[in-house]
Amino acid sequence: MTYGLTFTNSSGVVTLDSEFSRLVVLYSARYGENGVKGAAFPTPITSLEPPLIFARPDVSGGFQWVRLLGGPGNWTGFVNEAAGVGNYFLAAYESKPTAGYGLRLWNGNSKLLFDNGTPCAQFTSVVTTWTFVSAENPSPGRWLYTYLAPASFNTGDYMLINNIAYDLPGNDTFSKLSCGFNYAANTVSVYLQNIGDFRTDSLFLPLLFAKPMPQ
Repeated sequence: MTYGLTFTNSSGVVTLDSEFSRLVVLYSARYGENGVKGAAFPTPITSLEPPLIFARPDVSGGFQWVRLLGGPGNWTGFVNEAAGVGNYFLAAYESKPTAGYGLRLWNGNSKLLFDNGTPCAQFTSVVTTWTFVSAENPSPGRWLYTYLAPASFNTGDYMLINNIAYDLPGNDTFSKLSCGFNYAANTVSVYLQNIGDFRTDSLFLPLLFAKPMPQ
């Protein structure tokens, strides 16, 4: 950026400038209550790209075969086939003019980048390395592969669950993906269900964590 406005923190990291959008929280809510698998958004999200869903179960639990409801320009909710309740927040790289006073920042194309009334979220960590735990054959033709990694749940992190919607390829077929939290052990687990053709050294699934920034 050759001109405009830039904020840096005490470590010299750019936290706000007039070129790139911040990751902002569109709203926060509960999921999984009253027997609902997932949640309906309070209002539809009108962006073409799907919003980012960050979730945190109340107790140790998981996410299975997550999928978004609606479509481009009208995202209405999400489904989590695993039972459980907790909190979630929706985030996107777009700001809303919500504050009655303070600071607003636009880029050179008049796109609103920042409004001090819109809460921001911050990515905190990413899991990229997994430890293979076991491969079990609970029924004929069905295998369950389990992997484990450390996670920082005790700091209040939420996990991005959009990518729990995707199957992972094996040698010849695809694996159904599930993910579990263990608060007591501060670990996250990945479970893959398939016909037994997944290489145990081939899990390259990144899991992203974030949390809302205090206002």
